[in-house]
Amino acid sequence: MRITGRIKELIITAGGENVAPVPIEDTFKEACYPCANIMVVGEQQRFMAALITLKVDIDPVTGVPTHNLMADTAAFLKSELGVDCKTSDEACADPKVKAYIEKCIEISNGKAVSRAAHMRKFKFVIDDFSVPGGELTPTLKLKRPVATKKYQALIDEMFAPEPKL
Repeated sequence: MRITGRIKELIITAGGENVAPVPIEDTFKEACYPCANIMVVGEQQRFMAALITLKVDIDPVTGVPTHNLMADTAAFLKSELGVDCKTSDEACADPKVKAYIEKCIEISNGKAVSRAAHMRKFKFVIDDFSVPGGELTPTLKLKRPVATKKYQALIDEMFAPEPKL
């Protein structure tokens, strides 16, 4: 038996499955180089979803993330995907970047411990998680309740019922 996260962080799905989000997030980060942070959500939902941020420059004075992509992230997107983006806004709007993230999610889902731990949807968060933004602790651990409250509109959008045609 191995403990893979804090019990407070367990996500209980609508089907009653207990899912530890930290291993899912770690697997995704390994598969996706441009990703800075990811937060898996799905409490009392039918499936797991994720909020994803890209690596951006941090203002050295305030510690607040800018919208400018880190130089190595921009270089990676240009060389691997042929996407010439300078800001997180441009990258998040690009369909090639979205397709790449979907491929990384497929890789991550392939290593998941159960079907309940598969991520089905994601949304980009333009601003990276940060200590000044309140989403991270000083030791850079994710404050899930704070991030959930801050990005509740995006989360609700992912779990909204699909319109029937």
